[in-house]
Amino acid sequence: MQSFNEVFKAIINDIEFLGETSQPRDMKVKELTVQNYKIDSTRPFANFESRKFNWKYLAGELVWYLNQDRDVDYIGNFSNFWKNITNPYTNEINSNYGSLLFGDQLYWAKQSLIQDINSRQAIAFLNQPKFQFPGNKDFVCTMYLNFWIRNNELHMKVQMRSNDIFYGITFDAPFFAIVHQHMLLWLKERYKDLKLGHYFHCVDNIHFYERHFELANNIVSESDNQDFTINLVKPLFDIDDINRNVEFTQEGIDLINAVNNAVQIGAEKSEYYNILSEYLNIEKV
Repeated sequence: MQSFNEVFKAIINDIEFLGETSQPRDMKVKELTVQNYKIDSTRPFANFESRKFNWKYLAGELVWYLNQDRDVDYIGNFSNFWKNITNPYTNEINSNYGSLLFGDQLYWAKQSLIQDINSRQAIAFLNQPKFQFPGNKDFVCTMYLNFWIRNNELHMKVQMRSNDIFYGITFDAPFFAIVHQHMLLWLKERYKDLKLGHYFHCVDNIHFYERHFELANNIVSESDNQDFTINLVKPLFDIDDINRNVEFTQEGIDLINAVNNAVQIGAEKSEYYNILSEYLNIEKV
C-alpha cells in the first residue's frame, strides 16, 4: 500500500485537476467533493522537505485528546490556531476528539465487535446535533468512525464532512491511525490472530486555502520524502466497562508526563519526536 506521503500528493493533484475554486467566508479555496482515500495505518505521516511533519503539535494534540480537555489553554502551547475558534463566551473547543470519542463511543464500537465478529454496528459518532448553534466557529469536521472485521482484518472508515489538507488531514490521519491500532490491540484479546486492515478516509469536501497554493505546488514537485512508520505494541489507554471512563496504561501516563515536561522546559521540537518514538514505536524508514 502507498505511504501517506504518496496519498497526500495524490490528494493535491486530485484537487488541482478535478476540483473547483470557491470562496467560503470570503477565503479563496481549491476544493473537491465526495472523495475516498485508502491510508496505511502504519504509515500515516505526511512529511516533505517543503513542509516537515510537526511532531511537537502531534504530541500536544494527542495528550490534549487523551485528557479529554476542551479548554484551549493547553493546546495553545502547540498552536495559536485554536484560540480563534473557541465557543462564544467560553474558553472551550468542540473538536477535542478525545472528549467525543474516548468513552461511550469507542466502547460501543469495541463491544459490538467483541459480541459479533461480523457486526456492522461498530460505529463511533463525533459530530452531534448539539453543535448546530449560531456563532459556532468550531463545527466538528469528523462525522463518525466505522470499524468492521472481514477475512480476519480490522478495517476502519473515517467519514469527514470537511477537511483542510494542511491543518486537518495532516494530523487527522496519524491520530485516527493510532485509534485504529488501539482498536486492534483491544480486539486481539478476543481474536488473537486479528490483523490490521485498511483505513478508509472519506471526505465530503477536501480542500486547501490560497495561503497554501504555492506550498501545494512545491510538495507535488518533490521526488524523495522521508517516511515514518508507527506500530503500537501496547495501548495508551482502555475504557472501563462500568462508567466508560478512560483508564490510562503506564505507557499512556508516561507519554503524558513526558510531553508535559517537554512543554515546561521549552524542549526543542526534536524532543517531541523522540518522545513519540519511544511510546508509539515510530521509526524512520
